[in-house]
Amino acid sequence: MNRQRGFTLVEIAIVLVIIGLLIGGILRGRTFIENAKIKNVIKSAESITAAIYAYQDRYGFLPGDDNTANTRWGAVNGNGNGQIAGNEAGNVANHLERAGLVSGHYLSGQYIKHKYGNDIRFGYGAVAAHANGNYMNFINLPGRAADALDKALDDGVYNTGNIRSATNYNLGTNEDAVIASTVYYF
Repeated sequence: MNRQRGFTLVEIAIVLVIIGLLIGGILRGRTFIENAKIKNVIKSAESITAAIYAYQDRYGFLPGDDNTANTRWGAVNGNGNGQIAGNEAGNVANHLERAGLVSGHYLSGQYIKHKYGNDIRFGYGAVAAHANGNYMNFINLPGRAADALDKALDDGVYNTGNIRSATNYNLGTNEDAVIASTVYYF
């Protein structure tokens, strides 16, 4: 009598349960990683804002706009008018780094990066119907990160308050889409 060998239903069920647990663990791990990135973006916005205000308290000028930076550090001067505009935007990170308020090494024209690998740029003006003001611009954030930033530090509405975007980042598929520009007025 030839006896055929195979897997029993119990053995197959055990394998399927193990595969299910592995897949569930991987998906859950991705969620933890994504949430950590979002929290890092929020922390970056808070710490950069604090660094900008500390710089202003210490030196009397906004970083990038400081018209005494060359005398102090040999850095590129701004014009001291209270607006981080034009070429001054590219000197914000350099001035903050020289003052010891942010970590890293930034040459003139280099920007701090957010956790998704893109620039945090600075500027002055009106974006998405906001009044003129100094801002930091988070370039290419995922919609859910932009939404979390707005909810944590502002009113949670994409086109009102101090955090604005031209795109509704919490509308359907936009949660997964990249939002080209999320502006935080400080």
